[in-house]
Amino acid sequence: MRYLSGWMYGVGALYLAMALVFNPLLLSYAIPTMGLDLEPGGQRVLMDGVFFIGAIVAVLGVFLLRGASRPHLNRELVKLVIWVELIAGLVLNLYLALRGYGHPLALVAFALLHGAIALVGRHALVTCRRHLTAVKPLKRAS
Repeated sequence: MRYLSGWMYGVGALYLAMALVFNPLLLSYAIPTMGLDLEPGGQRVLMDGVFFIGAIVAVLGVFLLRGASRPHLNRELVKLVIWVELIAGLVLNLYLALRGYGHPLALVAFALLHGAIALVGRHALVTCRRHLTAVKPLKRAS
């Protein structure tokens, strides 16, 4: 169960770091240096969307960190995060790369990173399930 707990602590900390990076104030300074030429209205829309994503990621991060002390009771949360990583991480980054948003190599690398997080989480979940279902023989009093 330490494997699943470690995964939950690691991904929870990563999600909180991502939530800090998805801060609209920070991104409003970073966007002009990236070469994105947006009108003020377009930049506000982007900042609002990024803030929304950051809030969701922060909530998931907090719940992962709180649940990591008892991972066997929070397996449904782990399943949710695995699906979020697959859909919002892997599939969305591949879609953005195909549509021409950002650098395709960077987006594919991020997609692979999200896929790896989901794969390791799935392996940790299976390992935890195997640990919980292992039956130890009872010693009888003679």
